Amino acid sequence: MSVSGEVTGTGPLKATIQVPDGVKVSWNQLLIGQLPLDTITAQPFTGAKIESSQKFKVLNKTAFAEFNKFMLKEREFTWHLEGIASVEAAGLNLQGIVLSKDVTMGGMQNFPSVKIDSFNAPAEHPDGGIEIEINSTLGNPSPINVELGDLVFDVEYLGHIVGEVGATGVTLVSGDNKLDLKGRLIPQNSTEALAAVGDLFSKFITGQNATTSVIAKSVRPNNESAPISWLQSAFVGTKLSVVLQGGKDLKIISSVDINALDLQFNNENPYIPMASSSSLTAGFSIPFGFPLEMKQISQQITMFDGDKELASLGSPFTAATGDSKSGKIETSFAPTPFKVAKGSEELFDDFSKRLTLEKSVSLKMKGVANSIAKTPVGEVEIQGIEFEVQTTLPGIQGLKTKPAVVNSLVVTGGTAENMLIKLSVTLFNPSNVKISMGDVIFDLLFQDQPMGKVIMENFVLDRGENNVNVIAQFGPKGDEANKAGRELLDNFIIGKSNTVGIKGSAQSTPIAPLQKALAALELTTTMPGLKSPKPIIEQARFAIGLNTIFDSKGTASIDAFNPFDTTIKFLNIKSNIQVKDDEIGNIDQDLSADPVIIPSGKTVTTKDFDLNLKISGAAIKSLFDSLAGNLKTNIAATIGVAIGDFVTEIDYSQNDVPTSLGKGAGQ
Repeated sequence: MSVSGEVTGTGPLKATIQVPDGVKVSWNQLLIGQLPLDTITAQPFTGAKIESSQKFKVLNKTAFAEFNKFMLKEREFTWHLEGIASVEAAGLNLQGIVLSKDVTMGGMQNFPSVKIDSFNAPAEHPDGGIEIEINSTLGNPSPINVELGDLVFDVEYLGHIVGEVGATGVTLVSGDNKLDLKGRLIPQNSTEALAAVGDLFSKFITGQNATTSVIAKSVRPNNESAPISWLQSAFVGTKLSVVLQGGKDLKIISSVDINALDLQFNNENPYIPMASSSSLTAGFSIPFGFPLEMKQISQQITMFDGDKELASLGSPFTAATGDSKSGKIETSFAPTPFKVAKGSEELFDDFSKRLTLEKSVSLKMKGVANSIAKTPVGEVEIQGIEFEVQTTLPGIQGLKTKPAVVNSLVVTGGTAENMLIKLSVTLFNPSNVKISMGDVIFDLLFQDQPMGKVIMENFVLDRGENNVNVIAQFGPKGDEANKAGRELLDNFIIGKSNTVGIKGSAQSTPIAPLQKALAALELTTTMPGLKSPKPIIEQARFAIGLNTIFDSKGTASIDAFNPFDTTIKFLNIKSNIQVKDDEIGNIDQDLSADPVIIPSGKTVTTKDFDLNLKISGAAIKSLFDSLAGNLKTNIAATIGVAIGDFVTEIDYSQNDVPTSLGKGAGQ
């Protein structure tokens, strides 16, 4: 035992003081040991410094252990020293002087100043659990120095032993002591203990302090020595309160990529669509080196358009994959309300429009994530991981990155207002956003004139290629629109393709946040012409009577084919019949009282129409040719038709119609 002290109040004489048998040391009226003292030489008035290193003889191990426990915990302690001294001064030698002295010294106060300078968890521990390294400073307020040796502590948090650490070759000196502790967080089996470990990590990652307890477990001179019983008894159970300071400026989540986003709108709550994602990737890192594997993640996210709050969503715990080695988390979230912030409705309208038209849109995402992760100590929940990142959604680009293609077109019928056409259309969405819009209606245009409406029922714009079933209502209104519409219909019937426009408007949807977006959509596509296996007029027949040469009257009929997928009716027909460039007759017949009804895909021979012949050399020659079966006529007709309940006129021309001469009245 080393003793440093001083002797004061020695007077004007130099003196030599000896305590041959040393002093007996008592504490709390318990004799604990005997301490030899070196000879003390005191100078006049200045006293003497005591620097002595002697073996302290423990006389009562139990009492000495109790004393050490007291010294470790309390502010101060008092030793009572007793012995027999001799003093030699000024030639005199005085023997048998009784030495009885109380000496008060500072205790260690349970080491009130323990500071963790650094904390690291660099790897999985070979014995299981997580390797930890703690560089700490332990302040000893006592003047007592103690050579301890190797120390082992349990680490307790929230009532659970979560780890163990140790240090080697430790000597506690007065003042600050640097302790390099190494050990591990131990594997846990109980839900409560795992929750404690999760809370410890959560606090560190989120920058919060966590108060732990370090409990002395063992002390021995070295790893191969047995513990010293009195020191072990005094030291074991010593409990130190240690604050693990939270990490500073940690950025755990560095990026979020929404690989797929589904938005499902409804008219009842237009500004609370349901959002889901089948693929969301986050970049992350932890400030430790041990392996961590993500199992589940939950999120509360607020999205900002610029600096303005746009919307928020929360998703419960969902399966996740990824680990600390890859630095990536792959997860998804089930449909959850996407709540547009109060007062941000117009901002969301504009956002929807930009998403529809632009190449990409950016969002700032702020929020809090909670994760359940597999670690070497077990599955732990890490809570409160804050993040703030920018993310980008690819835009729809007005559906113009690839042409809209009409794959098929079928005339299915008509109402009093419109002819009904069923189309299959391919649209390409380059975005990773899928939008369920309900019923949407677009304007159908030809030559910038309104032709009617294009209706997409329960329209879902998916990612990539979309094959959409569309109902077109063809019903132009007004002179200019009717003129353009008639041309469109005529071209369609003769098999000619036409360029048409599909344009949105504010009335395209009743869902408010989609109105600006759909109103900005404007597409062009090619509407294919009618594909028919047969011409509409398969054959024509003339019939003349005895009076034809006098009144130029005859009759005509045709074999008419219906190429549509619905029944059509001929209501009237006006036609001009030519052979080459010579007109030989015309027809002007009102059939409204007895329409020609032609079922879909069928050929019907009409009743006889009144034929007005032009008696000329060409007409006579044509009649003779028809007798021989060699006549080909060119027919240009305007036909009033009813398709379902829709009535319109078509201009139809067909050349080289096989024509024969039949029997008329009087034959």
